[in-house]
Amino acid sequence: MPDIDRIIEQIVAASRAKGGRTFASSRVYADEPILMRGSQMASYRPEPIRQMRELARRPESRSWSDARLFVEQACLMEGYEDDFPYQGTFKSYYPTYEAMDDRQLRGYFTWRARVRRGEVEQTSTSFAYVYLYELINGVGAEPGERAFRAIEAFWRAYRDFEPAMDRYVRPWLVDYVVYHDLDPRLAEPYAGAGHDRAVATLARAERGVLERAGTSRRRAARDFGAHAATDRELFSALDELSTYRPSASRLYRDEPEALVAVTCAVFERLARYYHSSRSQGLTVSLFGSPHPMPHLMFASAVFCPPGPHPDCVVQLGETRRYECRRNLWTCDALHDGGGRSARLGQALRAADRQLRAALDYPHPLKEHGDPKYLTQLVEREVRDYLDWRAAHAPRRVEIDLSKLAGIRAAAAVTREALLVDEEREEAPATPGPESAGPASAASPAAAAPAGAPELPSPGEKGAPLGLTTEELAFLEALLEGRRPGGNADMLADAVNEKLIDLIGDTAVEFDEAGEPALVEDYVEDVRAALGA
Repeated sequence: MPDIDRIIEQIVAASRAKGGRTFASSRVYADEPILMRGSQMASYRPEPIRQMRELARRPESRSWSDARLFVEQACLMEGYEDDFPYQGTFKSYYPTYEAMDDRQLRGYFTWRARVRRGEVEQTSTSFAYVYLYELINGVGAEPGERAFRAIEAFWRAYRDFEPAMDRYVRPWLVDYVVYHDLDPRLAEPYAGAGHDRAVATLARAERGVLERAGTSRRRAARDFGAHAATDRELFSALDELSTYRPSASRLYRDEPEALVAVTCAVFERLARYYHSSRSQGLTVSLFGSPHPMPHLMFASAVFCPPGPHPDCVVQLGETRRYECRRNLWTCDALHDGGGRSARLGQALRAADRQLRAALDYPHPLKEHGDPKYLTQLVEREVRDYLDWRAAHAPRRVEIDLSKLAGIRAAAAVTREALLVDEEREEAPATPGPESAGPASAASPAAAAPAGAPELPSPGEKGAPLGLTTEELAFLEALLEGRRPGGNADMLADAVNEKLIDLIGDTAVEFDEAGEPALVEDYVEDVRAALGA
């Protein structure tokens, strides 16, 4: 049988070729084909839709709830697809098939057919919710993880057209995981797990503060260095739960360690303040405490369970627990809505503002009328931190080795200028070259054994190893066990530098008392070199 759409196209094309006189009319058909199949006409009711309408009029259906009727009709129409050009709208507070007229129904099933092919197009929001209701009730996808993925995929695609859908679909995804006992990790992105974990972190930190404080009411300065490892986790939790985000602060960019330390210190001090001055602890006052409450599965959705749910307990993370008893559900959780705390934001902003003022930071924050107790509390913690930082500031020592030669030369000049005449006279006399006779025979050179190196006079330019008079006197004093005169540091450096070729190591070192001494292993080598 020839395809009717192709036949219509051929007829229209032939008409255009003849000038279009055959179908000339003063009426304008906007966005609607002039020739159409009978099934595309507005007055046509497909048989599946007729059967669906009949289902709602059966005697037994009169006792059904609206949700039960919707699910029965959805199962009947699960495989139906339409091809109806529909440009109308559908709006309903409680959208079901029964709320649609025939044209809206055909428009919905036409749109649904394209969605199932992966073509998610914007349509009436009520159509989108009807499609979600089908999936929640196991129509269009096998109940379990497959249906969960289908709900998730459609929502992620359609939320670009309708962001307000997040308010409903996120809790439905969590409920679907719990109801069908799926992997709890599937629900984690939608269950506010990050919020709950952050509150649990604050609660643990608060308990730790109170345990360390014990019964003492005295205020002691915080040891900021001892808490550096845990402060980062606490700071992240505070940042997650506060309306004021310290991680986005200018000060955090330039002074992250300071802001983290002060913020955590302020939280700990507030925890002690609430414990002693308020009826509830800080964390409970801000976010409440976990407690069980009745829970309606798939709230605001059209949902009809296939039967009573068996008793069960489902744990989602460390802070949320679902329990079903006799088909009644409860949820043991915080029930705080997962929002951020403005009171906590006020405290964290005060810490940032006062720390900026204390550091003379170039971007101050304006005061927003913080309570007096909070201002004083933050002020003390800021002062304690700055005192601690000053006491633990690293000492920086910079040595410019390029200036060492100049320093040595200047020191030599200074040393020479400070020598008195008596010190100069104590220096070994330099025999003249004209000296002869018995005196010269008694000189070290004359007494040197055969084969020993010839030792020039100390004052000569050619003294052994190139040593100067002062350097020779320095070494002789060390060999004799005397305390050498002059600048020991400079002489030791000079002597070590000139003996390196002979010994291959440092010959002169300083003992624990800071006195120079010859290394014991090299004493004989030095003595032989000097002929001593």
